[in-house]
Amino acid sequence: MSGDLDPDALAELEQEQAFLLTSLEDLDAELAAGDLDHEDHAQLDDDYTRRLAEVARAIEERRQAFADADTRLNGRQRFLTIVGVLILAVVAGVLLARASGFRSPTDSVTGDIRQSSTGLLAEADTLTREGRWPEAVVIYDEVLEVSPANTEALTYRGWLTAQLGDPDAGLEDIDEAIAIDPAYPDARVFRAILLDGRQRFDEAAEELAVLDGLDAPDEILDLVDGFGLRASVVGGQIVERFGAQGTVIDLGEIDAPVDDVVAAAVVLLDLDPELSLRVFTAVLEVDPDNFTSLVASGNLQTNPAIVAADPEVAALGLEKLDRALELQPEANQVRLSRASARASLGDVDGAASDLALVDVTALPPELTGVYDALIAEFG
Repeated sequence: MSGDLDPDALAELEQEQAFLLTSLEDLDAELAAGDLDHEDHAQLDDDYTRRLAEVARAIEERRQAFADADTRLNGRQRFLTIVGVLILAVVAGVLLARASGFRSPTDSVTGDIRQSSTGLLAEADTLTREGRWPEAVVIYDEVLEVSPANTEALTYRGWLTAQLGDPDAGLEDIDEAIAIDPAYPDARVFRAILLDGRQRFDEAAEELAVLDGLDAPDEILDLVDGFGLRASVVGGQIVERFGAQGTVIDLGEIDAPVDDVVAAAVVLLDLDPELSLRVFTAVLEVDPDNFTSLVASGNLQTNPAIVAADPEVAALGLEKLDRALELQPEANQVRLSRASARASLGDVDGAASDLALVDVTALPPELTGVYDALIAEFG
């Protein structure tokens, strides 16, 4: 297909693309409703997906005749898609791929005419959305043969390569992308994630600092927060510096906002509650009314084991819960925590007064049993 300007042909292709996208969505609905069996669904899904890739490529070629496409926008969309998929992959520890039988991405519908970089990036995006990451890497290879300094191709090839089991090679690609364009936020985010995963926390923190100095889109910063990257990086730094029991915590050694330190301590609660308590205590020394630190450390210090072993420490924990409720009297779960702490410390009347103010309908399901048990005993 030539790239000649033809608005009518482009409109027809876009209509066909919309039809195929709708058809793919309908297939899933028909399978769920029992109107299609799994074999027919897989065959039709295969056919529609191949046609969609061909149409997408043809659209990109024709659009190239109008003007150079904004590949940075495609990169942003690609970032949102890949991160959304890869968060699940990282957490689960597995890579999911679609069923086999698709056309190889190197097969050309247009004979020997080489696609533009824009068209190839679009095809790699499609493959990535389908979970066909090794094939997407092949397409990025082809882009880089034509345009070795393409930062998007380097960045996303590196990211996928790392997720496919070769983080060293992946980081090399991303490092090269950053050397070409130090202000490309996608590369900075991916490098921070990979460094965090390899426990190179200080380097990951440096990447986040650079990212914060860029004009990065809000959606990328939101994804960083949603991925919990800042808390993970700061948590790693805390463990490295203060993990040994008894080590004095100096927050000045962690170049991070207090909120990130608190979030990291929350993440560490299940892994190392003693270290978390020391971090919350350090935070309260510089910010005595930090609500999260008051509640978390108060709960840690008033658990039944502490009450039995060291009532004085438990009493200090209760004071923290008192202060937290002074700051936020409507904190329903904190009031339930204080009722439990008061009961453990023998303050039956105080426990009953707190329970009377707890809105049980607003409690999460996992806490209703605690409420019921306390009501049965002290209500």
